[in-house]
Amino acid sequence: MPRLKAHLLRGMLSFDHLRVLARSADGIRPDDTDAAEEALITVLTPRRDRQVMPGPRAMVKKILKAMHRIDELARPVDHTDPEPPPVSCAEMIGTTGSALTSDAVGPPAGVDPRDCGTPTRRVSVDTYDPCATVVTATLPPEEAEEVVAVLDAVCREMSCSRADGLLHLVRGTADVSVTLNIYREINSKVAATSGGHWLDAVATDAFMERVTHLRIPGHEATDTYTPTRRMVEFLEGVYTSCTFPGCEVPAAKCDIDHVRRYNHGDPDSGGPTDTGNLHPLCRSHHLLKTLGWVDATKAGDGSVMWSSVDDGHTYVTEPTGPLAGFARTSFATLASRRYRTVREHNERRKAVRASQQAVLTAARRASTEEVPF
Repeated sequence: MPRLKAHLLRGMLSFDHLRVLARSADGIRPDDTDAAEEALITVLTPRRDRQVMPGPRAMVKKILKAMHRIDELARPVDHTDPEPPPVSCAEMIGTTGSALTSDAVGPPAGVDPRDCGTPTRRVSVDTYDPCATVVTATLPPEEAEEVVAVLDAVCREMSCSRADGLLHLVRGTADVSVTLNIYREINSKVAATSGGHWLDAVATDAFMERVTHLRIPGHEATDTYTPTRRMVEFLEGVYTSCTFPGCEVPAAKCDIDHVRRYNHGDPDSGGPTDTGNLHPLCRSHHLLKTLGWVDATKAGDGSVMWSSVDDGHTYVTEPTGPLAGFARTSFATLASRRYRTVREHNERRKAVRASQQAVLTAARRASTEEVPF
């Protein structure tokens, strides 16, 4: 990929970014090299001046989406645990029928046991420490997101830690209801979770079978200070993380901040509570903005421009969620924008004509006046 090499020689990527990028090219076929090179360059090219380079996690999500369009099998490989503990083939495949012991079933000839089944979905139990047992679960990102969402819901309901919440789930002493959102274009074979994880076609079909409600997302507004749940879900689909430069705190754990401050005394004169004036901010950066140390401005395409009050530096963060680029403008907004554009054009024409008329009137007046000698 010579053009990608020339692009990377500019030195804008850290070693973590380069490592993620290299792993993302593992499954690219030789015939798809040109298309993959173009897609990766597009992902790495900023769309505007002073745009902040997304973190490694956010960049992986953008690469996943780009690779899906070329070849679903070229998805980056999960290297979070390259040396998994020994697991029997029977446990990984999930043998059905008659009961078989792990010693009775072995991997096929010439096949590494770690390649059987799905090596990224397993649970290991470490009882080496006599005072504690460590349970480790390794799951695909979309399933891990589901588990964490349910576990956190139990913790909120029971006011307990995650360890106690897990015990409540095992014992069946928790009763919670959790809504998981997935985002999918109408003509697309793949979908994404609210955390920005892009699913393959098989996982998408599995998730779609569990869907109970469908909704077309778009801009919304409310007269109150607190945004509605629909508005929050829309924003989580657009951003997936805190909009402060370099911050990767998930949007689900962020506060929803008014870009233009909400005026509690006179709501009509302050920033409205609508999706065009809202964005997710983690608690630390929300406090930083509230104290006035940084200022934010949101553009119509969802990007947020940050400026430092101290030194005046400006940085831009782009939305990276599955709704980035889609469903950002309602029909009413489009109509008002067209009307505003036409009105501004007619006002300019009127001003030009008035200026021309003034010049013409002054010239006529000058021609009728007598020249004094």
